[in-house]
Amino acid sequence: MRRTNSIYSDVRNILENRRIRSQILQEQKKELILKEHPQLQKIEDQIAEISGQILLNSLDGKNNDDLSAELRKLQRKREDILMDCGISTDDFLAEPYCKKCGDTGYVRVTGKDGTETETFCECMRSLLAPVMISRSGVDRYPGYSFEKGTEDFFSHNPSMKEYYTTIRDLAREEAIPNMYFCGKPQEGKTFIAVSVARQYAVQGRSSLVIRMAEVQEIYMEYRRILQSFYTPSQKEVDIEERVHYLLDVDLLVLDDLGVEPHTQNTETDLLNLLEKRILSGKSTIITSNFDFDQIKQHYMGRVFERIQRSFKRVPFSEPPKEVI
Repeated sequence: MRRTNSIYSDVRNILENRRIRSQILQEQKKELILKEHPQLQKIEDQIAEISGQILLNSLDGKNNDDLSAELRKLQRKREDILMDCGISTDDFLAEPYCKKCGDTGYVRVTGKDGTETETFCECMRSLLAPVMISRSGVDRYPGYSFEKGTEDFFSHNPSMKEYYTTIRDLAREEAIPNMYFCGKPQEGKTFIAVSVARQYAVQGRSSLVIRMAEVQEIYMEYRRILQSFYTPSQKEVDIEERVHYLLDVDLLVLDDLGVEPHTQNTETDLLNLLEKRILSGKSTIITSNFDFDQIKQHYMGRVFERIQRSFKRVPFSEPPKEVI
């Protein structure tokens, strides 16, 4: 399993290749225009020569007033020639594959509070999404998505509609806080958690849905690797990568906390995972059939304290007391 940073690097390389290709095409187009219009080529050469001389004079501290005046004169003459030949200045500009971001992969957006932030452009999301979806584990839950679900999903529990709408909007804004979904089976906990993970993946963000029992198995294998004294095989390298992905992924969904066999190592591994993700600012959703009192009995000490202090409790079997 490749690291998330490696995938982002590959996508940025694709965008860089697009920019290079656009620049090459622009240079070829400019060369053809100048070849068809020799008088324009002459002006371009003169502008380049004077611009170079101005730069040299600036470095030597010399006056450039006369050269600057001559440069402006040549630039006006260039504009007249372009107009006479029916050529636009845009014909000399590189045409990017994506006009929204200029093939950088990022655009500036203005939030409701007027603050500008940088986010993925649609072109970058489209490159990242297929990889992120395949790595997220959401394909094991066909039909689990906000597109296929509505507030009516909670017709048996109308008070949950507020939670559903709020969580859906936060997922689209990539602003999911740490949350602890608790309640009886078949209440919709996994449905919403997987829908959030799918939304992140579709938007080009890394996400992973994994059952706690599987996390336990990964850490058991990882511990065995750390205690060994030989070069890791490919399988063991993959286990190391999976552990790193648990820590690095933008959104981690730990499904069915409490059903896994409970050992001292399990509690240590879970605490280590949660604390590192919290410190790095990564979002985590935990689903469990256990409410806080029950999970406290199952995970006493620092694990429960960490969940209680750092996770927003979302009870699916009782009316919400407040909107997230």
